[in-house]
Amino acid sequence: MKKKIILVVLTFLLVGCGEAKVEDKKPIASPLKKTQEASTAMLEATPYAQIASQIGKTPMLVEFGSTSCASCVEMGKLLYRAKQEYPQSAIYFVEVYNDQLATRDYRIQMIPTQIYLDAKGAESDRHIGAVNYEQLIAKLKEQNVIF
Repeated sequence: MKKKIILVVLTFLLVGCGEAKVEDKKPIASPLKKTQEASTAMLEATPYAQIASQIGKTPMLVEFGSTSCASCVEMGKLLYRAKQEYPQSAIYFVEVYNDQLATRDYRIQMIPTQIYLDAKGAESDRHIGAVNYEQLIAKLKEQNVIF
């Protein structure tokens, strides 16, 4: 009886180890391509090293996200729109996979994360997740990032 069970198990293992048939599938489009094709552009990522020199000079929003994150891409579109309407505002997008040191230093655990810094460079607020455009503008005004 044991021999039969072992034989059945081995047969299943050998049959299961055969070469799997892989069908040709279309590649999945990246969020970056979708963003480029969309009618609304996404705010481009700024290396954190460029942002660091501006910290403590003016209130700012630093969004930590990724172009491979759907919610981050949606936030990037809203940030782009806000930056177009308020070109003098200090609104930045940091790509977490390119700036891992800054991501660690700001203790980013989930994306998207918006970090508001006051004119002295101190963190004045933090939000995790996406918001709508009206909420974004209200928070930017509340934090004096835009006037």
